[in-house]
Amino acid sequence: MNQSKKIDNKKIIFIVVGIIVLVIIGLCFIKSLKNTKSESSTKSNNESASSISSEYSDKDYGESTDLNGTSITSGGSYNITGEKGCITINTTKDVELNISDASITCTSGPAINVEDAGTVSIVLSGKNKITSTTTTDLDGAFYSKADLVFSGDGSLEITSNYDGIVSKDTLVFKNGTYVINSDDDGIRGKDNVAIVDGNFTISAKGDGIKSTNEEDTSKGYIAIDGGTFNITSVTDAIQAQTNLLINGGTFDIKTSGDTSTNSAKGLKGVNSIEINGGTFTIDTTDDGIHSDGDITFTKGTYTITSKDDAIHADGKVEINGGTYEINAAEGIEATYVKINDGDINISASDDGINAGNKSNKYSVTVEINGGNVTIKMGQGDTDGIDSNGNIYINGGTINITAQSPFDYDGEAKKTGGTIIVNGEETDTITSQMMGGGPMNQGNRNFIRR
Repeated sequence: MNQSKKIDNKKIIFIVVGIIVLVIIGLCFIKSLKNTKSESSTKSNNESASSISSEYSDKDYGESTDLNGTSITSGGSYNITGEKGCITINTTKDVELNISDASITCTSGPAINVEDAGTVSIVLSGKNKITSTTTTDLDGAFYSKADLVFSGDGSLEITSNYDGIVSKDTLVFKNGTYVINSDDDGIRGKDNVAIVDGNFTISAKGDGIKSTNEEDTSKGYIAIDGGTFNITSVTDAIQAQTNLLINGGTFDIKTSGDTSTNSAKGLKGVNSIEINGGTFTIDTTDDGIHSDGDITFTKGTYTITSKDDAIHADGKVEINGGTYEINAAEGIEATYVKINDGDINISASDDGINAGNKSNKYSVTVEINGGNVTIKMGQGDTDGIDSNGNIYINGGTINITAQSPFDYDGEAKKTGGTIIVNGEETDTITSQMMGGGPMNQGNRNFIRR
């Protein structure tokens, strides 16, 4: 009897152990699948918009059918035309919406609500309109918990009491014309926003275009490869939670917010901004172009009017080319300002170029290696180039009109280039009063108070 019980106990133990092993294997398998999916869907936040867009090409949605009713529960391609009410998508498959001369109105939520799907592709033709009165939970006229990809040569006009277009994942625009009037943000993608082309007119009482993922540093970015943007916003016009990458386009940006309560910047990339071309007209109540990290300019044409800094980085501002017309309280500000090339004209009521200790990543320095820099200062206690550290001029032409052309706390050295102060060429970096003689000649450790 006891022997039988021992055998039964061994069997039970063997079965229990086997079950535990199977459960562990199953959990590991599920985790592996999740990791694989996460890795495949994670895109580098330095990736161009064109590269991101190509990942959504060549999908086969099958033969298109006309949408019957307002609910989509299966994958495939659907044609939407004429007047429609609230449309809901709930499937694990990919869905294509061919929207042509449609008017979609919903007074109880998003006009199009993607509750679940693989990827939702929207192909626009003709003139289309979406009007939505929605809620704080589903806060977009076009609201999606899946990737959204817009394309086509049609137009889409959106009116929303909250946001215009929202994706909780990736949001891609390949083409199209978009007119968005929103009581909050115009376009919002959580993981990223990628724009290859298109025409965007956005009037937003919040941000114009934004990404919001701050939990994952590989996401939360915006990449733009061309397009035309006319953005009027109360708060930030274009705001990336991590990196902002622009490789071209035409941008007309205006912000109007009260900076004592909100950020109202023109272009904002929290971690970094890289601009490799484009035409920018920026008029802001806050900084024109701002990053808590670094900003790099390769080329482009910039006209910036700002009630604060035209260009501000807590880390480094590096200018390798381009044309800049700046009228601001302060022209360029960073811990490290490095100018290698470019035509830069600055009119400022505070400092023209300022280097201050805002980041431990760099030494406080203004370094000019090339280009043409013209700075015109107003009357009063303002500096053409002000560094709380060092000033190094190794090349280029620097033409400053100011009561105080230079101010520095460290050392100032000129190894090349041309310096013109108040109409007179000089080989030394000095502080000089307008219309008077030099306050101090030669390189010095003089701190103007």
